[in-house]
Amino acid sequence: MNSRVFRLFGVFYLLFVVLLTSCNDKENAINERDGRVLLVYIGANNNLVSDAYNSINAMEEGMVGLDADVYVYATLAGTTPKIYKIVADQSPEIKSTVIKSYGDQDSANPVVMKQILQTMKGYVGNRPSGLVLWSHATNWLPNVGVKLMSFNEDRGNKTELRDLQAIIPSGLDFLLFDACSMASVEVLYELRDKAKYTIASPAEVLSTSMPYHLVLKHLVDPDLERGLISTATTYFNFYNQLTGLYRSATISVVNNAYWPDLANNLHVALTRSPLTVIYRDNLQRLDFDEKSLSAGFDFLDFVHQNMLPTETTAIEATVSKLVIYKANTATFLGKPILRFSGLSCYVPNDLNKWIHPYYNSLQWAKDSGFNSFVKE
Repeated sequence: MNSRVFRLFGVFYLLFVVLLTSCNDKENAINERDGRVLLVYIGANNNLVSDAYNSINAMEEGMVGLDADVYVYATLAGTTPKIYKIVADQSPEIKSTVIKSYGDQDSANPVVMKQILQTMKGYVGNRPSGLVLWSHATNWLPNVGVKLMSFNEDRGNKTELRDLQAIIPSGLDFLLFDACSMASVEVLYELRDKAKYTIASPAEVLSTSMPYHLVLKHLVDPDLERGLISTATTYFNFYNQLTGLYRSATISVVNNAYWPDLANNLHVALTRSPLTVIYRDNLQRLDFDEKSLSAGFDFLDFVHQNMLPTETTAIEATVSKLVIYKANTATFLGKPILRFSGLSCYVPNDLNKWIHPYYNSLQWAKDSGFNSFVKE
């Protein structure tokens, strides 16, 4: 082969390699630009499907003028699950690019969820990332005895909190729950090592969801803490300016570095002054939907009404460092919020003893000493 032919062959070979690379499965493409990648897991194979479509469309609107990478896995009732790369669009249709499609699958199955999140994490490369979990949720309650769940609902199947702990990847900048009642000490402590910060609501979240068209730019803010506080502030302001029952919102931004301090403070206090009587009736409830299966009470209200003032000072000081932003509307679904620390907690009663063995298996119950008064 003479040199001219060889050079010509080399040109065609290089062209072939370039074409082969560019035609490679789009799901394996990683955008190497700087900035935080946003991953969203939407479980809407249920009655939230229309709200899920609205959230995806809001993300597309939020991408207008924004240079960011947002990947969404969505299982939407009536369609096959897909992973989308969100593109800027202001039409009522979903215009985002489908980069992977799946057959029928149970999005609440821990094996499925873990595989999806691993696939999506592959799009991130070495870039920082945040994860949004969007679906139904009922706090820490497990899928046993009756049909309860921690997160998601797919044709009656659920994802439990301890499964989430095993599934969610570590090293996240933040974890955001666009789901009801997940800002409890039980949930956030179990997931404390997954992300630097967590955004969640200790009360319900209206199905109208996070206003992604307004907050997307904040979620990818290079200044992480500023961006998360701006996200929560925007969420609160969005609902606080509404009227009637729609004026209902609670939101918290939590710095997960302070969870060990809070658990230790509680454990020391409960060891020194064990609780023999639990005051529950006059505590601030943070579950307001009459159909709610998640009984959550304001955490500091519980502390102040059940523990000695000498024991509460260190706890309150740690909560002030742990919860770096909190906000609540004056009422939620018409019911007043008089005390709000940004966190909820479980307070036992005898009717719930059937669930106490599961509760006491949670890491929060063990490390904080709550298992000393949650009797089985």
